[in-house]
Amino acid sequence: MSGTVFLILSLAPLVLVLALLAGQRATAVDEAYAGEVTGRWLTSSTGTYGTTTRCVLRIRDDEGREFAVVVNDRTYTALDVGDRVVKTPGARWPVRSQ
Repeated sequence: MSGTVFLILSLAPLVLVLALLAGQRATAVDEAYAGEVTGRWLTSSTGTYGTTTRCVLRIRDDEGREFAVVVNDRTYTALDVGDRVVKTPGARWPVRSQ
């Protein structure tokens, strides 16, 4: 009995963290905006498995909000400061506006 309780108590924090991460990702995919890229940069950190690089875009949307978006390397390479971008609901990354 105590082994089962220990197992449940040790796995509960992991399940909670995974649920929070899944909720954040779902919210990011459902988000929609249009705006302009006002900045871009790379950050890197070294951990147990080597160096991790994150590609970040700063976007000012049409309502004047400014926020940073972590994107994949292909999106980072395709967009530059001054580009007009659109992010539709269901899409993972913003794309250049036509």
